[in-house]
Amino acid sequence: MAKTFSVGIYAPEKVIYEGQAYSLIVPGKLGYLGILADHAPMVVQLGNGKITLRTASGDTKIIDSAQGGFMEVAENQAALLL
Repeated sequence: MAKTFSVGIYAPEKVIYEGQAYSLIVPGKLGYLGILADHAPMVVQLGNGKITLRTASGDTKIIDSAQGGFMEVAENQAALLL
């Protein structure tokens, strides 16, 4: 079974997602990035595009990131501020 990590996706007016995930694909300013458990720490400016999240329950969620934002990955946690 694949290892999971914690993901939080936040917009100014609401929490979009909080929970465990197997994988996360985000639109970085210079192209799409794939995040899995145990990813190296980093901070990335997000571009416009779709965020694809494969949850621990096996569901796939697609979130539109039309306004950009930032993502921080550290210690098996990913936080996205849209």
